[in-house]
Amino acid sequence: MEFSSFNEIICPFNTEWKFHRADLMDLVDTENDFALKDFENEYLKGKFYYAYFYLFLVFDIMGSNGRKISAECTISVKSANFSRNFNDVYDKHSGYGAELCKTKKFFDLKSKYFVDGEITIKVEGILKAEHSLIPIISAPISMEWKIKEYDLKVKMEESDNGDLFSETVVVSTFPEVSYYLSFTPNRIKDANESMAEVYLHVEFEKEEKIEAVYDFCIDSVNYRDGCKGIFEPETCCGNRICSTANLFDPSKKFMVDGVLTIDFNGILMVERDQYLNLNCKNDIATKSALKGKKKDFPIIIGNKKIRVHKQVLKSVSPVWAEKIDSQMKEYIRIEDFSSKIVCFAVTLLYGVLINLSMENMLSLYLFAQKYRIQILLDFIEEQLIKEISPAIVVHLFKFSSPETSNIPNLHQKCINYFMKCLKETIPIYAVESLGETFLASMVLKSLNSNFTDTNV
Repeated sequence: MEFSSFNEIICPFNTEWKFHRADLMDLVDTENDFALKDFENEYLKGKFYYAYFYLFLVFDIMGSNGRKISAECTISVKSANFSRNFNDVYDKHSGYGAELCKTKKFFDLKSKYFVDGEITIKVEGILKAEHSLIPIISAPISMEWKIKEYDLKVKMEESDNGDLFSETVVVSTFPEVSYYLSFTPNRIKDANESMAEVYLHVEFEKEEKIEAVYDFCIDSVNYRDGCKGIFEPETCCGNRICSTANLFDPSKKFMVDGVLTIDFNGILMVERDQYLNLNCKNDIATKSALKGKKKDFPIIIGNKKIRVHKQVLKSVSPVWAEKIDSQMKEYIRIEDFSSKIVCFAVTLLYGVLINLSMENMLSLYLFAQKYRIQILLDFIEEQLIKEISPAIVVHLFKFSSPETSNIPNLHQKCINYFMKCLKETIPIYAVESLGETFLASMVLKSLNSNFTDTNV
């Protein structure tokens, strides 16, 4: 994630989706001029990312209520030399798309859109959103749930609308919160039809509500569907999978070797203040202040002035020392950081305890990096390493990368944490945004490490 702005979050992304030609062909009637067979299910859904997208290149985003997301991206199919640029604003749940070509040409055997029976669609760009005014902490959730066909049939014989339940998982970030899934093989909708449905249940007591963004996936039938919901105590949200008849129809392939496998991934979000207590003890600043000297030197940010001891600035920052001595400056003007961030920095330099959000701490690091305030750089890096968790490790990994702020020690600590999560099967928030190449390398390192640790 980039941090070039202090009032918005900027998230670069680069990913791709693959669709089988045969699966796309199933959507159309080749005997009827390639007309859609079912207008209610006229697309395939790709794997969920920060956003997911549909066939015929519709880029679709689930935004938060009252919070707009802008997307600058390029959607391309390299094999067909196809590329389109988008620059759109998404409000709540919406999508924009581009027309590829005529459907008949698309499915033609000579079509360049398909390579070895697959179309590969790449999406690269940047998502932007304003920082939320409401403090939110989040936690990743995931599960692979295998249900035996035998158990489903037994449940149907016992009763209509009967449920099977997965194991309950406690959220590590919120120990007082847990979740589980339920599956109903025959939810009765009317006298003639019953449906198979899957539900997410979130259990908690201390929170008033919890927001969840999640998706269900059944790979054997290319089923993917997602949802965003607000959970209150003793509530659940669900998705319709298919008709009960299709669920047990061998030709539909929901069951593989007598087992239905549901992959579930998502994020839980709670509105909660989360601040880090920081106290950077700095002898230089403390001694200058205790000598009774007045704060004789102004730092100017816009229309605001912050007065400090000149010697403090010269002692902590060689950049400021050079400006003050060589340029005979009677003040320091700062234009690319907010007065709030500068105030945080000065307060820490004087050894005063402050409370900082994670975003402000990252901005403070960039401030210290620009002005080479080593005492703050070392102190903040130490604090960030302590804060590494499943909910924030991807965030810190991107922030510390050589392409962003280049913090080698923090970056390596994040990699070590990825390895730990892999070995202990701990879900990580937004890990898919790191790309398949990086994730594959982590899996390989984990396997090599496990092999090295054995006594074989």
